[in-house]
Amino acid sequence: MMKKFLLMASFLLASVSGFAQLEEGSWTFTPRVGVNFATMSNWEDSEYRTSFTVGADFERALKSNVSISFGANYSQQGVTERASGVDCTFKMDYINIPVVLNSYLSSKFGVFVGLQPGILVNDEVKLSSGGQSVTVGGVKDALKGEGIDMSSFALSIPVGISYSFGKVKADLRYVYELTNTLTMGDEHSRNSYFQLALGYNIGM
Repeated sequence: MMKKFLLMASFLLASVSGFAQLEEGSWTFTPRVGVNFATMSNWEDSEYRTSFTVGADFERALKSNVSISFGANYSQQGVTERASGVDCTFKMDYINIPVVLNSYLSSKFGVFVGLQPGILVNDEVKLSSGGQSVTVGGVKDALKGEGIDMSSFALSIPVGISYSFGKVKADLRYVYELTNTLTMGDEHSRNSYFQLALGYNIGM
């Protein structure tokens, strides 16, 4: 799966056209807000955790159709599992710092791929049933009792597409973690999520 993922990312960046859109050397500041659909690998009876993200990016034009961007965002991740009518959500929230190379194929459409370190800043286990919910402690503490170690650092690859209309920029990305969030012996589990976000471009 990882080879296919990297091939797709390489294809996206190889698709650069000569369309002139950006002013070389220019900077753009973009506040962003969006929704995550998060899950974890090797997790039985899992469902996507629907949550939110908020942050901002700085983007610098390297060429007329190529730019690099970096920023920070608060991202709610993790996974939900359902058993006996009870939803158990393992909430893992990160501060992520994506560094992304953008290729613009037209005045509106672009593709991107990058590298994203992240630091875990909050972890909770939430139980929900019949419209009632309760937080029963931290994910790390809950899993430690089962012999599962949890890492507070994640390194991921974001890849996606963007579409601009005026100063508003929408992007859809898939983020795949390279490191292991959970480890139990030879078994591992990693974060992954789809993210749909809207931003507002502010020239600098």
